[in-house]
Amino acid sequence: MNIKERLKNIPQGVKSSAAFFMASVVTRGISYITTPLFTRLLSPEEYGQVSVYSTWVSLFGILAMFNLSYGVFNNGMLDYPDKRDEYSYSMLVLSNVITVGFFALLIAVYPLISPWVGMDFSLILLMGVMFLFQPAYSFWTSRQRYELKYKMTFMWSIVTALLSPAVAIVCILLSKGGRFYARIFGGEVTLLLFYIGFYLYLSVKGKFKVETKYWKGALLFNLPLIPHYLSMYLLGSSDKLMISNLVSDSATAYYSVAYTVSSVAMILWNAANGSLIPYTYEKCKKKDYPSVSKVAMPILTVFAAACVGVIMLAPEVVATVATPDYREAIYAIPPIVGGVFFQVHYSLYGNIIFYHKKPKYVTVATVVAASLNILLNYIFIRQYGYIAAGYTTLVCYLVQAALDYAVMRRIAKEQVYNMKYIGVLSLCVIAVSFISNFIYDSALIRYIVLAVIVAVCLAFRKKIIGIFKSLKS
Repeated sequence: MNIKERLKNIPQGVKSSAAFFMASVVTRGISYITTPLFTRLLSPEEYGQVSVYSTWVSLFGILAMFNLSYGVFNNGMLDYPDKRDEYSYSMLVLSNVITVGFFALLIAVYPLISPWVGMDFSLILLMGVMFLFQPAYSFWTSRQRYELKYKMTFMWSIVTALLSPAVAIVCILLSKGGRFYARIFGGEVTLLLFYIGFYLYLSVKGKFKVETKYWKGALLFNLPLIPHYLSMYLLGSSDKLMISNLVSDSATAYYSVAYTVSSVAMILWNAANGSLIPYTYEKCKKKDYPSVSKVAMPILTVFAAACVGVIMLAPEVVATVATPDYREAIYAIPPIVGGVFFQVHYSLYGNIIFYHKKPKYVTVATVVAASLNILLNYIFIRQYGYIAAGYTTLVCYLVQAALDYAVMRRIAKEQVYNMKYIGVLSLCVIAVSFISNFIYDSALIRYIVLAVIVAVCLAFRKKIIGIFKSLKS
């Protein structure tokens, strides 16, 4: 009974953070479990094509769905607490209107861009259908996160993460040819069925009532952000498209494996930031910036430790998730992980900027960083190969972080975070990113570094747990 009482008294914010973290761990774990299967069932060329397809889906998705489930949706949850059902459905219909318009234009110009995009018309149509229904699941998940309701989100995230790759694997095994198409259609159609269910759910909850008054605010908020979202995605994924065009699909496959491994650290951050957003908004209402920094700094420290851990274990993880052909990908992991660390700076500073409803200011920083990344990629990938893309991305994420911080300070008129500490932490991650390539052949050194990290985390475990407890509902 004592244990039950303790569990019952845990703050909702802590339960939510723990559940989202576990869901992220499990879903990412499923992704890592299936990655070795896909790298063995598909040739490197086919695996590279799947990665390129996913990149185009994400890129077109920004334009087709307008990213309405991001910052603007959280603001809607804050501004219309008694109209959340109507707001969600209205945003869903707005997303559909934008999707239809975008795909009408895309189909019209398809004959001109098809050689450059490298996808046949059936994949374009599949994208269009996915973009019509996918926002329903995104809106539902965003609302669940904002309201710190974790049980159903946890369940559905696990179900979709399991079934989509499972069906894709069965389709590949049953296909007599065209394994690439079996992989894509098997996984996507499975997700589509779930999305349709959530679409109907949101429609019924919203009573099929569209409030167009919400559209104007959402469009005005997100329109200046579209270049930002596009640039953010290009900053993280233009590497794959350029490697495919400048090197080969096989090189894209190697880089994609490295990127998949590197993103494991984001599990921790995504789980923490899901609860950090409403916490930050509530503290910003009171202009209580010291509390925001007090919570964010330890979380960022744990994330930095996770980044170092991923870098140190790169050889073992790549050996697990892929065949020996992919081993050279380990040398792309350190700079990619370094870039991932600076990528989360955007969340820290962006949470403050979005609260103040000044989204257009982050666009300039992201466009500058993405443009610089494309330029550096074009120069260095051609000269040094696909591994150079990791280092160019690290540099560009650092530039973006500096610009985003300048914007945040201008808007909040305060430093908000302990920037000296962030500076020292950043230098440590950069140093590890550059030094690690020279110690990959020495397992002893890497394991010692990992042992130190684990020991420090255990020593400060009570403080770390206390930080998450402060993320109360």
